[in-house]
Amino acid sequence: MAGVWEHEAIARRSRQWPALERLRAHVEVSPALAGMILVGSFARGEVDPLSDLDVVLVVPDGGFAAGWEAREELHADAALVCWDQRDPGFSEAGAHKWVTSELVLVECLLATPASGVRLARPAAVVAGDAGLVKRFPVRPPISRDELAGEPERLHEVERAYDQLKANVRGALAARAGPAGGAATAGATAGTGATAGTGSAALEPRETPETIEDESAPGA
Repeated sequence: MAGVWEHEAIARRSRQWPALERLRAHVEVSPALAGMILVGSFARGEVDPLSDLDVVLVVPDGGFAAGWEAREELHADAALVCWDQRDPGFSEAGAHKWVTSELVLVECLLATPASGVRLARPAAVVAGDAGLVKRFPVRPPISRDELAGEPERLHEVERAYDQLKANVRGALAARAGPAGGAATAGATAGTGATAGTGSAALEPRETPETIEDESAPGA
């Protein structure tokens, strides 16, 4: 079973920790899910108060329909808004995303090992068998800058959230002044708009067609 991952101590100090723990606790008891893989900034240990929570929920082969049907149980009443992203070419993978009441953006990809989904590294198994990540082939991350060239791939809430993060991080860098500004920018670049994290970075194709259903993981 999964144990402590390399950067767990950093994650425990983050404001996103309660949202991560709620999700992990749900996965550990869900009969529809085989495990949870953490990717993006939390897997890299490059977390700040604005970092997204990017995860892959592993669904047993042959059980995707049941896992997808129960997707809103992942957050229950803890989500302010949620939405879906599906690629019609992949019947056993889909992204479900939400913003929590603590204003944490959770980007969650549900996928079976046989789905064809490839995962960006690093990745840390935080629930389920420690070998789950090895069942998914490796892919390079997709940056938010790349996605900005294809606005239809980002939900309007994601676009607004990314703009908020950019504005706040910019203000913090400016307040730090010339001496601290470069360091602040460098520290946040890995978790900001240019980071190759989140469910978008885990899309199973380089240029997927997405279907968004208003009904919800790495930046």
